[in-house]
Order: sequence, then C-alpha cells, then structure tokens
Amino acid sequence: MATKRYSELRAADWQARVFLLEGEEPVLRREFLMRVRTTLNLSPGSMDEATLDARETPVSAVGSVLLTAPMEAERRLVILQAVNRYNANELQNLARLVEQVPPFACLVLIPLATEESDGSKAGWNALTRAVDKHGVVVQFKPLTGDALTRRLVEHARAAGKRLRPEDAEYLQTLVDGVAELALAELDKLILYVEPRDTISRLDIDMTVSPSQQAQVFKLVDAVVARDAPTAMRLLRRSFQSGTRTEETARKTLGLIARQYRLLWGVKLLLQYHQPIDQPSKISAEVAQKLPKDPDVVQVLTQRAFLRDALRRQAEQLSFAQLCEAFEALADADLALKGLRPSVNDAEIMERLIVRLTLGDSAAAPSPQRQGG
Repeated sequence: MATKRYSELRAADWQARVFLLEGEEPVLRREFLMRVRTTLNLSPGSMDEATLDARETPVSAVGSVLLTAPMEAERRLVILQAVNRYNANELQNLARLVEQVPPFACLVLIPLATEESDGSKAGWNALTRAVDKHGVVVQFKPLTGDALTRRLVEHARAAGKRLRPEDAEYLQTLVDGVAELALAELDKLILYVEPRDTISRLDIDMTVSPSQQAQVFKLVDAVVARDAPTAMRLLRRSFQSGTRTEETARKTLGLIARQYRLLWGVKLLLQYHQPIDQPSKISAEVAQKLPKDPDVVQVLTQRAFLRDALRRQAEQLSFAQLCEAFEALADADLALKGLRPSVNDAEIMERLIVRLTLGDSAAAPSPQRQGG
C-alpha cells in the first residue's frame, strides 16, 4: 500500500492488514494503537488481541495466532514487539507471512530502538518492502519543539484549561523535552488548578518536579547572570534529593560540564553566524568544529525549546570565560576523585559554583584537609 507519516494516515489506511512502525515516540505509538483498536472495535482486554515478543515467539507461532479466527470482534489484532530482533531467516519468513495475513486479522510490527544486525539487513529490507506493498509502513517523528507545544496546549484545552504556548515551552524545559513526561505532568497540573481554568507559570513551578538536568540548566543560568546566592541555593537544593552526597556531586558536575560544552558549541555557531534556529542549515564545515559530546546540532534539532535559552547564556560568556570554566570544572573533578585538597564533596561543588560565578579570586582556598 504505502509508506506514510503518522500524521498523513487517511481513513482507508486504517483498514490495512499489516502495519510496521518506524521511529521512536511512545506517545504517538500509544495513540496509534488506540486508534487501531477503535477501528477494529476492540475493547480493553479483548480476547481478540494478542501481544507477542519476537525474542520469544518464532514466526511460525505468530502465523498460528494470526490464523486463529476472532471470537468477539470481526478482526483479530496481533502486536509483535521487538520484531527487528529476529535473525535473517526469520525476517524472511515474516516477510512471506505479511503477504498471507487473512482478512480477519491485523498485524502490527513494532521494532526496538536498536538497529538490526548487519547480517539481518537483507531480511529487514525484505520485510519493509513486503509491508510497503501489502500494508502501511508508519513513520513517527519525535514529538518535540513546536509540535509538542501545540500538543500540550491542545491537551489542556480539551480538559477545559488554558495553557499559554510560552508556559508549555517552559514545562518542556523541566522534563528535558520528553513528551511522555510533559503530558503526565500536565495531567497533574490540570487536577491541581481546579476549579480555575488557567494554568500559570507559578502553577507549573509549584507542581512539576524538575529533572536534575533542568535544575542544572537553572543553576548555570544563575551562574552566567553572576547571581551567586541563587546559584548556591539551587546547588544546595540538589543535595536534598536523598541521594548520597558523593553521587549527587559527581552527577551534578557531569551535567554542569555538559552544559558548558553545549555553550562552547553555541558560542562557536554565533561566532560563525550560523542559524541556531535552523540546525539543518548549519554548514558541515562549522559542524566539524563543534563538541561531539553532547552533539550540539542534535540538541538544537531535538530540543528546540532550549535554543533561545542556550543563545542567551552563550551571548553572556566570552571564550576566555568558558576556558576558565573548563579549568574550574577540571579542578573540581580532580578534587572529587581525591587528587586535590578538599574538605568534602559538597564543599568542592560550592567552591566550584563560587568560582564559576565570581571568578578565581572569589574562591581562594581555605584551610583544608586532604580527602573527601
């Protein structure tokens, strides 16, 4: 039949006997399966729905399930997970089975995020061609950026609530742009604001627990703004999570270092007058100069809601200041490993924040003991 994006599916496409899902987006996949069940008139827990795992189910067994006549509905739904974990021979067998799905059945093939092995590529290509001919290959794009903002605003509106697009973007920053988490937090907000009909920025701050990465983003915001009290307060809050101090210190240091590498990359893009708002148009030559961990272009592409904030932070820092920050981060790393004098892990991180915020002179060593 065809290969189509999920958003392009039409009424006739939902009658297909076979679907192969491509692309990772849990929210849209779940929505797709609900739509398939609605099309087939299947109720939750129906005897005519079966979920199988390719790691435990040979293709011959899948065929037997498909050929079992439905008991309650007109068509049976068979969902086959981890389909790309089949070996080359089984993928070829599955490609042949796709051609023989009976009219009273619907087969949905769902691969894992990991790619098939090199030895299985021919079998996978055969399967893709068979589904493209006899069913629909459905492509899912990640629900991020403006698409996720629209989804959040619409989700709130469907519940009778008003959520401003800028507040929907802010919510995304607190959950690292993960659509599934953003929608779950929005459901909490909808209950929290009752009986009011508007979700405010204050409601979000009161209700949503920011991820550790989101907390670090706020911390770096305060550091760049030279707001030492706020930066220190945010740092100390991270040590109140219940996790061991040593573990929190190491993870926080890693996230701060990651943020500064991102800022270095964004600073380079600004220097070379590259279109941060259009990552696909960044020149390959400039992209080669960017840090690879994290991949700056990939972050700008997948987390569009961070672009303005990253630009703002990068514009406030010079390359000299970034170099000083990397030196401070390296010193803190050595101290956490016990290779530099220190009092304890919390003190190491506090001194780092003072040094990043106010400069080296403000973080003069105090009487110390060796170890941490």
